[in-house]
Amino acid sequence: MPSSSSELHPVSGARFVCERVAGPSLAYAVAIHTAGGVTHRAELRWDADGQAEAAPPCPDPWAQAELLKLARVLKHSQQQRLTRWRGP
Repeated sequence: MPSSSSELHPVSGARFVCERVAGPSLAYAVAIHTAGGVTHRAELRWDADGQAEAAPPCPDPWAQAELLKLARVLKHSQQQRLTRWRGP
């Protein structure tokens, strides 16, 4: 049974869902489900220097910073899917 959108949004903080995108370079499709009921979508990639970049950047500075922290895990593990909740 698929989850409803309301089940994805936590009461506080945000739920981060990152799914690897097929292709020659490491990239993830990202959905950030915030406590306010908003979902921000972006693509996470790494530049030539190995720095993570999310495009478009999340308008919530806290969520953007948390995504970039999770990017370190993804860069090293290169797993297919990562789901994490982070509190403010």
